[in-house]
Amino acid sequence: MSRKKAIGAKLSKPTVDGIIPPAGEPSPAAGRGIAAYAISTSDLNPSWMLLYGGTLALQLVCALLRGIFAYAFLWLAFTIAGQSTVHVNALASVVAYGPLVLSFATLILPLGGWWWQQQSGGRPPSERERFAFEDAITTLTQHHPGLRPPRRWFITDALEPNAAVYADTLMVTRGLLESGYLEAVLAHELGHLNSSDGRLAAALHRMTTPPRWEIQSELRFIALLLNGGLAVWLTRAPWAVYWRAREYHADRYAANLGQAQSLAMFLENNALENDIPVPFMWLTATTHPSTEHRIDRLLQHAQ
Repeated sequence: MSRKKAIGAKLSKPTVDGIIPPAGEPSPAAGRGIAAYAISTSDLNPSWMLLYGGTLALQLVCALLRGIFAYAFLWLAFTIAGQSTVHVNALASVVAYGPLVLSFATLILPLGGWWWQQQSGGRPPSERERFAFEDAITTLTQHHPGLRPPRRWFITDALEPNAAVYADTLMVTRGLLESGYLEAVLAHELGHLNSSDGRLAAALHRMTTPPRWEIQSELRFIALLLNGGLAVWLTRAPWAVYWRAREYHADRYAANLGQAQSLAMFLENNALENDIPVPFMWLTATTHPSTEHRIDRLLQHAQ
């Protein structure tokens, strides 16, 4: 899963009964609507809950400092403008703790994706793209009619075959639609969307505030403190271990949908050559395991 952290390994999320939601529109599939993505006991896991709790604790320190900075800035701005400062404390509290409240709310109900689509340059699918997607979904739902569909999905005009999920939203590249591996990659992304992965990726991203890009200056440490990036940086290694395990889980999910052989072929043809040595991987933020190991496990499932 870039983790803006969108989770991606080249897959996407199908809909129940083969119904495909309009791009950018909530899906009516299975008649569950938004409620289909409300958190349930099956989404809970001690591993991510402990990691999230630790990250949240660190974020509280960042939030306190952000609140102090926001209070000073707002008090000065209101004073210079000759306005009452009675609401400054409340506004500073929103700036400080709002991202953490949003993050926790995302865990409960992971809505969103429109802004991600705009950032990605995404677009609604054409009619023939929708038909291709629908055919793939229909095939996959024959293995598991109760699949939880993406509430939103969109296309990016990238030639690289890829897909990713964020919250309740799926991104599919045009290259994937034309690759011949659409079903295999969709099955993998289903593993992310039918688990806690999509909501967790979005919740972690929403813990932080802009600017989220790399800041190359003497103010970098202060910026990381204020936007919450420091907490993410300090917990990057344990989170990476967790995400690597989740990639194996999504592969296994795809295998259970009958796509083990096809997904292994996709990885061999499109991902294996991009692997590079990663010294001390367990200390890094690398979120995907070795492609060769993924292929090996998939082929074992296919036997």
